[in-house]
Amino acid sequence: PTVRQLADGLGVTRLTVQSAYAELQSGGWVEATVGRGTFVSEQVQVRPHWSSAEQDVTPAVVIGDILQMGQAQSMRSMASASPDAALFPAGEFWSCLNEQQQHTMVLTGYAPAQGDAGLRIELAAFLAERGIAASAEQIIVTSGVTQGLTLAAQALAQPGDAVLVEQPTYVGFLHVLRAQGLRPIPMPIDRDGPLPDAIERLATLHRARFLYTIPSFQNPTGYVITPERRTRLLELASTLGFYVIEDDIYSLMAYDGPPPLPLKAGDDSDRVIYLNSFSKSLMPGLRLGMMVAPPALHERLISLRIAADLGSPLLLQRTLAAFLRRGEHRRHVRKVVPIYRERRNAAMHALDAHMPPDVTWTRPAGGFCCWLTLPRRSGIGEIHRLALAQGWAFAPGSVFLAENDGEHHLRICFGNLPVDGIRRGLEILGQVVRDYLAMRPPLHEPVANWTPLV
Repeated sequence: PTVRQLADGLGVTRLTVQSAYAELQSGGWVEATVGRGTFVSEQVQVRPHWSSAEQDVTPAVVIGDILQMGQAQSMRSMASASPDAALFPAGEFWSCLNEQQQHTMVLTGYAPAQGDAGLRIELAAFLAERGIAASAEQIIVTSGVTQGLTLAAQALAQPGDAVLVEQPTYVGFLHVLRAQGLRPIPMPIDRDGPLPDAIERLATLHRARFLYTIPSFQNPTGYVITPERRTRLLELASTLGFYVIEDDIYSLMAYDGPPPLPLKAGDDSDRVIYLNSFSKSLMPGLRLGMMVAPPALHERLISLRIAADLGSPLLLQRTLAAFLRRGEHRRHVRKVVPIYRERRNAAMHALDAHMPPDVTWTRPAGGFCCWLTLPRRSGIGEIHRLALAQGWAFAPGSVFLAENDGEHHLRICFGNLPVDGIRRGLEILGQVVRDYLAMRPPLHEPVANWTPLV
């Protein structure tokens, strides 16, 4: 059966089935044929058969499987761009939660669709520290950045419209676009961010409704848009009339200097919809974020927010407001940034030690993500399955691309593992890559429309 059929029949994830197939294939019990599937071998092979097994990987599948793998005890995952749950300040957070007991009757009701007023006041202070002058009335509370992306896309575009996205970009937003029938147009990027000439050309050619960017510690590359390119991007948005959706979710995880100022801080023409949340700096399960939009879009976005889910849980909003008001979030960020910096450093050292010379990778100054580029047509699907067979998960790069440029990228994430785990995982990945490339030489030299950091 196909990966999908077997996963559905057994009630497990597709990545679990791929892992099982990889183990059978490595023992010579099954054979994989591109375009046909996986079949029982006529005879046991002495060494692994290195053909790519059938793949059934889409953004939606990968998102679901990454979330499930985070709960699996038998799998070590470097696939999820998540903070370490062991670092969560449980005592401080529960104290803020318990503080809400005196307001039980109020908290059993619905929250305002725009968000609790007390939380929006605290968020306005939080944004002021990021250089954004926004009043509580200008802020919309969301159920995380992903909901903000969904609402913004609904407000700005109709099915069939073109949207500019970085190549590569956040897999969750590609899923949002496809679910809404929008056309993602890939923008080439280098280590300084999207190329301004390409933005101008593509926005004009495709009449793009908006541009989506993660300007600080981009997912999956870790790149930061330079101040000069940020200025030029805002100029192009104003001149050509498109909006910019700014995803600022990683900016506080800055390891080599202060967090970069967001685009919104310099948005004099009101072209930027700003999104942020506490999924990376605190915990993803909180599902609370914020949106600051141009005045012309404000009421439309609140209306869409009501249609989506009426509002986020009031109890969690009040708890987060207390957490911010007490200064606990600021203290937590100061505590965890050095820890994540050490993990970033461990990942870079492990890649240096274990990857073959024809593999390159980015060296992020913040965030949780690193982007690996292998020789073209390296068979990332097969490498991924071989790593899964050894109990380690990574994210295949193709799902981060609006337009696939070959199976030769991987994303690794280092935030949710201790240093020893990072070293071990990358040692295994490095050995898998070395073995695979030794058995199946690349057909072409690495090429890319952006420049990897070596």
